[in-house]
Amino acid sequence: GLAAGVILRVRSDGTRLTEPIVQWDATLSRFVAAPIDLGPESDQVFLVLFGTGIRYRSGLGQVTIRIGGTNATVLYAGGQNDFAGLDQINVLLPRSLAGRGEIEVLLSADNKTANIVRVSIR
Repeated sequence: GLAAGVILRVRSDGTRLTEPIVQWDATLSRFVAAPIDLGPESDQVFLVLFGTGIRYRSGLGQVTIRIGGTNATVLYAGGQNDFAGLDQINVLLPRSLAGRGEIEVLLSADNKTANIVRVSIR
C-alpha cells in the first residue's frame, strides 16, 4: 500500500513546509500517491514516515531504508511525541530519485523488515 507519512521541505531560507504524500482521488474512490517534488537543489526534502515498533530498535545505525532501490539516510527513528504508541522515521530523500514515479520503500530495523509501501517521486 501507500506509505503513512508526510514530506517536510526545508528551504534555503529555513522555511519549513509540510506536504502530503497521499491524496484522495474522487474518480477512483481511493487514496493515491501524491507526487513528491524534490524542488530546487537548495531544498532539503525529508520523508517522515509513521509506523509502530521502531522505537525498540537497538540503535539508529540498525535502521535502514531503501527507496526505489536507493539507500537513503535515516536521521531519526523512534517515538512520535504527539500520539502514544506511534513511531516516526525521518529520512533525507536523495536527489537521485527525481523523476522515478511510483517506487517502493523498504524499511528494516534490527534486520526485521517492515511491510513494503510505495511513494511517488516527480
